[in-house]
Order: sequence, then C-alpha cells, then structure tokens
Amino acid sequence: MLNPPAINPSEVLPVAIAHHQAGRLAQAEQLYRQILQVQPQHADALSLLGVIACQQERLEQGIALYRQALAVRPEHRQARENLSMALCKQAKRLTDEAMTNLNLMINFGSNPGPTHVILGSIYQEQGALEQALNHYQQALAQQPNDANVLNRIGVVLQTQHKSHLAIHFHQRALALQPQNLDALISLAKVLLDQGQVEDALRYIDQALAIQPQHPIARYNRALMLLTQGHFGAGFPEYEWRFQTSEFPPCPFQQPKWDGSDLQGKTLLLHAEQGLGDTIQFIRYSAIAAQTGGRVILTCHKPLMRLLSTLPGIAHITPMGTPLPPFDVYVPLLSLPGILGTTLETVPATVPYLHSPDPTWQLPPAPVTQPRLKVGLVWSGGNLYKHNQSRSFTLSTLEPLLQVPNIAFYSLQKGIPQIEITNLGWQEKLVDLSDRLTDMAETAAAIAQLDLVITVDTSVAHLAGALGKPVWVLLAQVPDWRWLQERTDSPWYPTMRLFRQQQAGDWQGVIQAAIAALSEI
Repeated sequence: MLNPPAINPSEVLPVAIAHHQAGRLAQAEQLYRQILQVQPQHADALSLLGVIACQQERLEQGIALYRQALAVRPEHRQARENLSMALCKQAKRLTDEAMTNLNLMINFGSNPGPTHVILGSIYQEQGALEQALNHYQQALAQQPNDANVLNRIGVVLQTQHKSHLAIHFHQRALALQPQNLDALISLAKVLLDQGQVEDALRYIDQALAIQPQHPIARYNRALMLLTQGHFGAGFPEYEWRFQTSEFPPCPFQQPKWDGSDLQGKTLLLHAEQGLGDTIQFIRYSAIAAQTGGRVILTCHKPLMRLLSTLPGIAHITPMGTPLPPFDVYVPLLSLPGILGTTLETVPATVPYLHSPDPTWQLPPAPVTQPRLKVGLVWSGGNLYKHNQSRSFTLSTLEPLLQVPNIAFYSLQKGIPQIEITNLGWQEKLVDLSDRLTDMAETAAAIAQLDLVITVDTSVAHLAGALGKPVWVLLAQVPDWRWLQERTDSPWYPTMRLFRQQQAGDWQGVIQAAIAALSEI
C-alpha cells in the first residue's frame, strides 16, 4: 500500500486560514494538524490551533499550543499576544506571565502600538478604566490616525460618564473611517445616553446599512424607538437583546410562545432583569391566561408572595430552582411585542396588584394628625449600571422634609437607608426598612400611604401597579419606559413624572415636587 504524498505546508496553510476566517473551524483544525504531521515545529500552525482551542473555550490547551509556538519562534508576535489574552481570560485578571510577555513586546518590539491596545482592552474588561485609557493614549501616540484606537478611547470615556469627550473621539474616528461600524454604534449609544435620540437613530441606521443583523446595533435601535414611544416597531426589535452580551439567553429547550392559542398547554412566564421590570410587565399575565392554557411563573423570590395575588397564575417558582413541566415559555418583556402593544394600547388598568397582608400597620409618625402620609425612596439598586444618574443622597431631600404637616416614611432598602441615622433624621423620617422583608410588605406599607415620591426604581412600579398616587423623580435622560418630556406615564394612570431640566439638577426636581405638594 502506497503512502499518501506529503503535503506542502506553505500551500495548505492559506487554505486552512481561509476555512478558519470563514468560521469552518473543524476543517481548519484538520488542515493545521496535517501541517504538523509533516512539520511538527510549524509555529504558525501551532499558534492557529491555539486560537481554535481558545475559541472553543479550551483555554488550557490553547495556552499550551501558544507556548509551543513561542518555544519554536520566540518572536512570534501573534502567539505572544494571544497567549497573554488567554492567560488573563483563564485567571480573570492580568497575570504576571501575561504582563511579562506584553512588556517584552512593548520594550523590544518595533511597533508597540498594538500591544498597548491589547493591554488597554484587558484593563478595560477588568474595569480598570484609567489604566486602559493610559495604554490607549500610548497606542494613539504611535498611531495618531488609528480609528479603532480613537473609538476605544471614546468607549472608555463614555463608561466614565464623560459623554462630551467620548463624542469627540467617536467623531474623530468616523472622520478617518466614515464606515467604521464600531464607531457608528458607539457614537449612537453615547448620543442616546445624552437624550439626542434622532441623531442616535441616524448613526445606528448607518451602522445597520453596513451590517443589518448586528445584534448590538439592533438592540440599541430598539431602545431609541421605545424612547420615542414607537412601541409597535420597538418591542419586536427589542428581541435582539438576547443576542447581546448584556442579557444571558433563556435557558429553556422548549419553544418560545408566539401568542397562539394555548388550549391544553402550559405557558411559563420567565421574569427577567430587575424587580421593577417584573412588576411592570406582569400585567400581561392576565392577557396570556385568556388564551386558554395554564400559566405558571418563575420570578425573583422577594416578589413571590406579592405576585400570588394575581389571578390566572397557577403556580409560582423562585428563579434558579427546578421548574414544573411546561410546553412553551416567554420572557416577560417579550410579551408587549408578541401581543402587538402600541403606545395607544398599553394595558393600563390599575390596580392589577394588591397587598396580600391587610393586617400590616404603619407605625405612628412624629407628626400628629398629618394631612398626608408620604413614602420616600431616594436611591435604586447598585447593580443597575445607570444607578448613579437616577439616585441621590438623602440630604438632597431636606427641603422636601421641611414641608409642614406631612408624615414622611422611608421605603428605602439597602445601604442608603443608613443615611437616616447618619444624618440624625429619625424624627423627620420614619424608617420602615426593618419591616420590609419582601415586596409584599412594601406593598402593604404603600397601601396605607397617601402618596409615594421615589426615584426610578422598583417602588415606582409597585406604587403604580397598586393604583397609588406616585411621583417619580427622573434624571434628565431617564430609562426608555418614561419616554420623552411627558409628565404622565401610559403604563400607570396614577403616576406623575418630575424631570430634571439640566443634568444632575435634583434640587430643581425637588422644588417642583414641593410646589406640587403645596397644591394638594
């Protein structure tokens, strides 16, 4: 039997790379291994096999292959860069070995710019933004007209809430490369954060003209449309969220519900995002139940007792625990798109939630015979990435707390509640935090109040869902669900919105609320 003719590595390598670049990893890997059978010390084949291993999350194998390639050819730049990145990914930090490798390339390489970009990206991923910015600036000094470096600087500045500077760098990138997809998307995102929605749409549409199926661009376009109140177009586009890294994919094998008849089937409603999102969109459970099937829900544990008051939900399971059998599922925030919600058809009948604990009683307040009992929340949860812009310190509320004949109750949970004691304001504000062990007890407290004044957090949605008068204090550019410029909300008929006229001007918002209180 004749042996097959030996392959020529120089001829096979370009074919293997073409397969690799096209995403045909199995064919590429087979060809790289054929090269190594002929030439076991082929540094490029070893390095590219390492790339495939890392792409398939086999980091340990990839690291070993990169090291083999560097043992053969120590000056192999791509292998050294990829080894450094794989080591950081494996350790979830910048390791000593990775830093040594990258410093070697900076100090002894002929072009240190790309290595500074790699270090910058590692620091950026780890949240070390100043170090990331430093390396990107050093890369820019080497490559002043590199649009990608300019865009990276803009992204870091945007993360640091330096939007005007970020816009400058994104625009510089686009002046050099008008079709730079990342720069178009980045500029659109920062303009959206600035409330310039029309301009943001213009740039995101340019990006989608280049790559129509880009998940991040499509998701951000959804946010822009929803902010403008174009719910009919925005909610279907919002389904792209699950193809971005911001949202983990739903972990279910069953098919997603498409709104069709459920007769004889069980539908799982899947809570997603925060407590407020679940409270806002659980209103759709009643509509889903009308399609004839059995409806079950998995949600955050603090909501379970509250949501047990909903008619039409047969069973509630806390998130992360085993589920009963079901046929189809749907994420809660997908329901408006599936059911065709527009701005004019928002299901806004309230109350749709009720306190399950009618015996819960408010403690007495220092104010005798108050004309109003008002609940306050001044800070949202820190897990929300824009919490800094939607929240403020308790001391900001001092002018409001001076309004006479009002009993103020704190509905605040978490670390900010400590501010009551730190300021010595126990006589100004009754702290209910110890008694609010879940959202059912918060609902019981709200049910006994005349008004809730809150920042954009779950309590705003809870008060609205209970049909209680609620005033929401909003940043100049709030979340999409509060739309633009309106003082009311299509989601909650008893809600009134107080908006910043200038970014960061909470005193203006507080004074508007004080004036409104004097009118009651």
